[in-house]
Amino acid sequence: MSQSTGVPPDQTTSTLADEAYDLLLWADQLTTEELEWLIGLAGRVNGPGFLAEALSEDKITAATVTALVGPIWSSAEYPDRELDHNTWRWIFDVAGFTIDGKPAERPAEPLTLYRGAVPERRTDWSWTRTRAVAERFAAGLRGRGTGRLWVCTVPPESMLAVNTERDEDEVVVDTRGLQITEAER
Repeated sequence: MSQSTGVPPDQTTSTLADEAYDLLLWADQLTTEELEWLIGLAGRVNGPGFLAEALSEDKITAATVTALVGPIWSSAEYPDRELDHNTWRWIFDVAGFTIDGKPAERPAEPLTLYRGAVPERRTDWSWTRTRAVAERFAAGLRGRGTGRLWVCTVPPESMLAVNTERDEDEVVVDTRGLQITEAER
């Protein structure tokens, strides 16, 4: 981590997340591995904020954004709540389309995707190609409230990333302007 000439991070902060954030602010530039390490110290739910901060302060390259945006999104648990959609659009635009953190070609054709969620969360961006995965989320997976099964035909330009490493076959979708309907069960 290259360091600025400013004051070193405050070593008396109360949490590891605070210390990691101090280090993020203190660094001039961060490699992909260094940002991953800081996020590891801070905890996965802090990943979106760390990524946005590092990018907005020009501390990371576009290649780092490309490598980390998918995994950070997927591991944040509630990424739509961590950053607003305009910030996510900017980050995904910098990254380009990715599959498991690697640059990839967007699908050429629209895909039918599913989401299991309560009605007020149906426009969030985590979708799946696998109906059974969405049905598990609709049933209240991981302490979530019981929801409904949603379906949407998503054009390629609305697909931002694919994450397969958590067995959710996740497709990150910018839902702005899309027609989302309740699926028949």
